[in-house]
Amino acid sequence: MLSGYNKGDSYEQRIFDILQSRQILSPTSNRAGAGGGADLKFLHLSQEHNLEVKLDLKADYGQKTLGWQEGIWFWNKPNKITDFYTSLGILEYVNQKNIIPYRYTVNKDSLTTTHRSLDQRAFEDSVQIDISALYSYYAEKNCFYIQVGGYGFYHLKRDILKLGTPQFNCDMKLRLRAKTVHSNPIYNYGFYATLKPVGKPQKSIYDIEEQENRAFPLIQP
Repeated sequence: MLSGYNKGDSYEQRIFDILQSRQILSPTSNRAGAGGGADLKFLHLSQEHNLEVKLDLKADYGQKTLGWQEGIWFWNKPNKITDFYTSLGILEYVNQKNIIPYRYTVNKDSLTTTHRSLDQRAFEDSVQIDISALYSYYAEKNCFYIQVGGYGFYHLKRDILKLGTPQFNCDMKLRLRAKTVHSNPIYNYGFYATLKPVGKPQKSIYDIEEQENRAFPLIQP
């Protein structure tokens, strides 16, 4: 394993290897890592499909960044998902908090760890949200299946391949946080809205790892 890979990367590599050994890994499949694309691509009846891979339920889903200018918070990269978040009142909620971030009001070379901590404390919050936000996020990426470590293989918005998978379903919250990207320089942190599962979904009957006697998904090369 390459140095610097975390547990999530290692788990994704494990799923990559299993799909490859079963000859259902798409030849165009790339390890997405922290990028914006789907994690892996599998073949079903010679057609390519995206697969999201998560080590566990603690992982972030649907992460979007916010910026601030002249007293107004906004989405840095608006798209269908941020439109959905906005329709739920998330942007209005953040703006009503009247947070004036040091990150955007103090010269970046003058920012201190205290400034960063105060921004983190002020911005940290969570809002209950419908799981349809998660489905919409992945449908936007043309991804309809997910493998979650310890829980198995599910479909998201719909079972487009008619594999008989259960739908990934649990309560969700949208977490607001000021997250450090790199510890140095101090100003290298940002403001994020991230979907997080609350509670636990019912375990799937299918699992790419075939853990706990779960069957391999009905994927055919």
